[in-house]
Amino acid sequence: MEQEEQRAESLPEETAHAEAETLRTEGETTEELPAEGRRRRREKKKKKELPFLLWLALLVVFVLVLRNFVLGTVYVKGSSMEPNFYHGDLVFMEKLSVRLSSPQRGDVVICRLDNQDGPEENIIKRVIGLPGDEIDIVWNGDSEDVEYALYRNGELVEEPFLGEPMMTAGDQGYPYTVKEGTFFVMGDNRNASSDSRRTSIGAIEKEDLVGRVIFRLYPFDSFGPVQRP
Repeated sequence: MEQEEQRAESLPEETAHAEAETLRTEGETTEELPAEGRRRRREKKKKKELPFLLWLALLVVFVLVLRNFVLGTVYVKGSSMEPNFYHGDLVFMEKLSVRLSSPQRGDVVICRLDNQDGPEENIIKRVIGLPGDEIDIVWNGDSEDVEYALYRNGELVEEPFLGEPMMTAGDQGYPYTVKEGTFFVMGDNRNASSDSRRTSIGAIEKEDLVGRVIFRLYPFDSFGPVQRP
């Protein structure tokens, strides 16, 4: 009887000990769960951040490639293209056509000019002659009312988009045959433009053609595509 009573008394102690162990285990698990959850959340966040950073890097690369090799914007400087482009105009150019093919007569292009007196600069001009074209600028013979006419391959070139008659032929020798791989360019403001009529500039090498102007962004009242005449 005494032994049975002792066993009966020991059972509650063992049960209490087991319950304490269970509570301790449950407490440890409860403490571990928030830490594990935080770790998993951090891992998920990192997994989400990686694709975002990758897409951001790809976007930056895409914009740089687009900006340097496909499209670009340029502010017009000076008055050499008046009355069709004015100082401060913002124009949009595409670069692929001058790289993969060639500009056409009448296209407005951005040219890279190696300035002997300083760093190279970009100038805006209109393509007048293609490789193989013969350019001639002929004086009208009137010493008082001097005007020059533009001939290309023996034919008079009508240019109604000019603001005034051409009164200077530059120091180039005429007739001038445009060499292979070069382009004869002139400003629309013929009397205030440094262009291929000057021997210091001459015809522009194809590699120095930066892009073809296709759109005017500013001023807003002239907003729209740039058409070839």
